[in-house]
Amino acid sequence: MRRLVFLLMIILLVTGGVGAYRGWFAVSGNREAVSHKIDLNLTVDSDKVKADAETVKEKAVELTGQATQDVDEPVKQTEGSSKSLDE
Repeated sequence: MRRLVFLLMIILLVTGGVGAYRGWFAVSGNREAVSHKIDLNLTVDSDKVKADAETVKEKAVELTGQATQDVDEPVKQTEGSSKSLDE
């Protein structure tokens, strides 16, 4: 159970760090002089998150397609020139 909580905390921290770096989140604050209360606001730019997710998806498809082509080419080349060990 401890490991699960630790893993979730790591995921939360990494997501928060990447989100802050990429500009997904904005934090703003306001302090009232009389009551000494501080209002904190967290704003999430969901359009930017969706755009970044789409970019990652496109890159992943591009890279996996390229990797598949790279693997298929040597296989096709070796199929045509394969020799039997009995020859």
